[in-house]
Amino acid sequence: MKISELSRRSGVSVATIKYYLREDVLPAGEPTSSNQASYGDGHLRRLRLIRALIDIGGLSLARVRDALAATENDELPLHDAFGAVMLGLDDPGMTVADDDTVGEVRDWLADRNWTIAPDAPATRRLAELIGILRTFGLPVTAESFSAAADTAEATAIDEVRYAHDQPDRIASVEMMLIGTVVYERAMAMVRRLALEAASARIDDGTGIDDPARG
Repeated sequence: MKISELSRRSGVSVATIKYYLREDVLPAGEPTSSNQASYGDGHLRRLRLIRALIDIGGLSLARVRDALAATENDELPLHDAFGAVMLGLDDPGMTVADDDTVGEVRDWLADRNWTIAPDAPATRRLAELIGILRTFGLPVTAESFSAAADTAEATAIDEVRYAHDQPDRIASVEMMLIGTVVYERAMAMVRRLALEAASARIDDGTGIDDPARG
């Protein structure tokens, strides 16, 4: 398809597509003349992924580029590619977590038998968030997140299996990338809805002992 058709089908302007091409986040098309190229369904899929990462995930173009690089590095085992994707979604230098809290989180992860890379940004990010909650007087520990971790683990297993079942490596890593960004936002929305529902039950005297009530 021509770039105009790619723009129409993706909802991304021609100017933005050309920008993504210049910034190497979108692969070049197949040249058809000195100043034109043809694009395929792979370009359409990649454009949708880029827009989701930017619009929903809030990632900068530089971070999108780094994350997408993992989808194309054939030298990385698939697990390491998944890890590179996770690493690209956060910046460990931005955290201000207390070392004791980081140690607490790492001990909790070890107790769960979760194999996590030592430099995984999410470890320090969770420790930082626990620290923030504590400054507001909330009696939170890493163990407080065990129930949520059980649910997350069950859904993560399904996500990873689904990613492994994709027809090619790029599709597998892309699935992990978009699943991580969008699914996290979806879970955050579910929690907001749960908070509103719990508040309504407490305010009207219904109570929250039986979540199925009301």
